[in-house]
Amino acid sequence: MKKLLCLAVVAAAVGIGGHLAAADKDKPKYKIVMIMTKAHKGGANSLRNKVLAGKASKDDLNMLVELYEELGKNTPPKGSKESWKQKTEAVLAAAKKVKADPTDKDALKALSKATTCTACHDVHREEE
Repeated sequence: MKKLLCLAVVAAAVGIGGHLAAADKDKPKYKIVMIMTKAHKGGANSLRNKVLAGKASKDDLNMLVELYEELGKNTPPKGSKESWKQKTEAVLAAAKKVKADPTDKDALKALSKATTCTACHDVHREEE
């Protein structure tokens, strides 16, 4: 009987742990401000600009895609969630295309256009 009780407790713990892990998967790893800082700050030396200039390493490309994956998990400070989803999905899709082929001119143009500051800031950034 004790073994059965222990087995039930372990099964319940595994089930709860799995549920929590799934919930954490949808929760952003980075907040918007951290993503913007890591990806876009630094002028010509920013991660985004290194990628666009063809000077990014594989690690840089992986990091940019990871940051943009997390961006879409955040809630926009203002504006509609539908618009946010549309814009963040376009950014992520462009980054993934560049990661697949960093020399693809069309993918680089798409990434540049999708990550232009005003493309999102006009609609989703709160006034400071």
